[in-house]
Amino acid sequence: MHTEPDVSVEAEVAMQLLEGLRAQLGGRVAQVKGVEVEVGEAHSLDPARVQVALTLLLPEVDVRVNVVAVLWKCSDCGAEFPADEHPCPVCGSVRVTMVRGDELGITRAWA
Repeated sequence: MHTEPDVSVEAEVAMQLLEGLRAQLGGRVAQVKGVEVEVGEAHSLDPARVQVALTLLLPEVDVRVNVVAVLWKCSDCGAEFPADEHPCPVCGSVRVTMVRGDELGITRAWA
């Protein structure tokens, strides 16, 4: 028996992304040939499932999903480093802020 992957959370996200695209483009959504989406690693979403969900909603559209890696910035010394090097590899501080990796949205659409 063939079963489709469970994309319930990702389907909801895809619907919200599509609503945002419709709000920006109005009636011109039908003219869209491709969309590019960013999903930050900090989200618990499966990027492949986001792509499947968007493809189901926009079957004639080229859907591209890019994963954005988490990048931290040390509040003490200013060094930037990837999530797997926590604490700060320069000064050892654990006082950090996320610079990127929590993105979620359509970054580009084209006709």
